[in-house]
Amino acid sequence: MNDIGPKRPFYRSVTVQTLIAISFNSMSILAGGLISLFAPQFEAAPWILALFPPILTIRGGIGGVFSGNLATMLHLGLIRPQVRDNTPVFRQLIGSIFVITLVDTLTMGFFSFVLNLATGNVSLSHAFIFAVVPPVACAMALAVSIPLTILIAIATFRRGLDPDILVYPILASVNDIIVTATFVVTVLLVLVGGFSHLALWGFFLLIVASTAAIAWSYRHVEFFFKTIREGATIVIMSSLFGSVNGVFLAGLRGSLLRYPGVLTVYPALTNALGNIGSIIGSTSTTSLALGYGRGFAEEVKGSASTILQVESVAFFMHAVFGVIAYLLVRATQSGADLLSLVGVALISNAVSFLPITLVALVVAHQAFKRGLNPDNVAIPVITSISDTVATLTLIIAIYALSLLGII
Repeated sequence: MNDIGPKRPFYRSVTVQTLIAISFNSMSILAGGLISLFAPQFEAAPWILALFPPILTIRGGIGGVFSGNLATMLHLGLIRPQVRDNTPVFRQLIGSIFVITLVDTLTMGFFSFVLNLATGNVSLSHAFIFAVVPPVACAMALAVSIPLTILIAIATFRRGLDPDILVYPILASVNDIIVTATFVVTVLLVLVGGFSHLALWGFFLLIVASTAAIAWSYRHVEFFFKTIREGATIVIMSSLFGSVNGVFLAGLRGSLLRYPGVLTVYPALTNALGNIGSIIGSTSTTSLALGYGRGFAEEVKGSASTILQVESVAFFMHAVFGVIAYLLVRATQSGADLLSLVGVALISNAVSFLPITLVALVVAHQAFKRGLNPDNVAIPVITSISDTVATLTLIIAIYALSLLGII
């Protein structure tokens, strides 16, 4: 087989490619701006904040399964760098993602409802919302994000760039906007009521029927069900983390109303941390698949320079996130403070970077050692844990800046 793409050499340009990748996280601030439009409804409808983090988390996990497999398969030649006339495994991968999405959103909705019911954020009357909104919002987002993921992966690979570094971080930012927009649409349908609820049920039933047809058509394909077994299991686990994040965020609704801009920068913080972990984890999984794998201690030592390059870019970009959030919030509402938003972003990065780096390396190596496909495991685990870590560090940052009298 001819060598159809570059391998190890593009890891040397990790600083430039990381800057490109994490720069796209600034787009996630638009997602935060979109959800902030519902701020007046947060007290009366806390389920909006309760569902927002798990939907972002589960969408990131599913996107990680897809982009991670896509990048590795491009390296290995299992998928051709073209849209049309691709390999059977390419179509099987896409089909498995739709099945994973339905299974995981239903599970996540159940987890999130139970946790928020137990904490008093919602009542039994909200069961319909938690059952229907996640599948509809994520399926709508998936219909847009899958073609974009494919096009970006192919474009980066053909130009000699590393899809492990670029594809997931870029798409994670774009997907934040897409899934937030579809979530906003579903929230509006819920708030309007009446015929809109019938439309939501109609969309939901269509998604269930379409997914069942896909599963039936690939019922004898081992790769299809292996991807579902591994990917769905991990993303279901991540949905529990996401549901906990929703409980935290719903509990913070008073602080979010007092400190304009914090919710706006929130998706960028969670996204950036997940992207940092995905860059480290995804390059590690590809290295393992290509036979470059070493012992864990040696891998950590050998990756030290790359890790420091990633963090230097990330720290700078977090300051940029704070500035962008301030400019966006100042244009739409009063009370935004530049120092507090930059401080929240920088503290979040400083506290969370080392833990997510260690998680990324450990998960990639352990998955590979146990014979699992690391692309079905690494990024979903990393993104789910990173979302929880970022949410916790948001609380830490607000508390620290309050003690300092900055906010």
